[in-house]
Amino acid sequence: MKLGLVMLIGCVLIMVSQSYAAETDSEGYLRIQSVTISLMPGYADVHVEYTLEDAFRILALMFGENDIKTRLLQKLAFSNVSVISMNYTAADLKAYDIQPVYGDGLYWFPAHSFGSEIPELVISTNLSEERYENISTMEDGVVYY
Repeated sequence: MKLGLVMLIGCVLIMVSQSYAAETDSEGYLRIQSVTISLMPGYADVHVEYTLEDAFRILALMFGENDIKTRLLQKLAFSNVSVISMNYTAADLKAYDIQPVYGDGLYWFPAHSFGSEIPELVISTNLSEERYENISTMEDGVVYY
């Protein structure tokens, strides 16, 4: 009886999720609100704040967060990243897309194209902080030390 009820609720939530997917919103059930990239020697700390549709919170509770993680990583589009922590509103990651420059303690965070539009992006180094709005591509990289 309990298994049947869980299956029924799961089917209803999947049908609700399909109706969200049928809408013209290309962002789907996960919408990124802001991304903060703190550039460190050899890596970048990435903090992402996002919102989830309520139906997917319930599905994630029932079936796990793997789909949320996959969708988030697709939207950020880093090639070498690890998830440090994640919940239903935010995630912390380490991106290793950083390259040393000339071996003098200088590092290069290359130009980057995200998998979706980021409403608010902050990139900080030990010397500066840059803010962008509604950005999907960083055309220039950042050199820092």
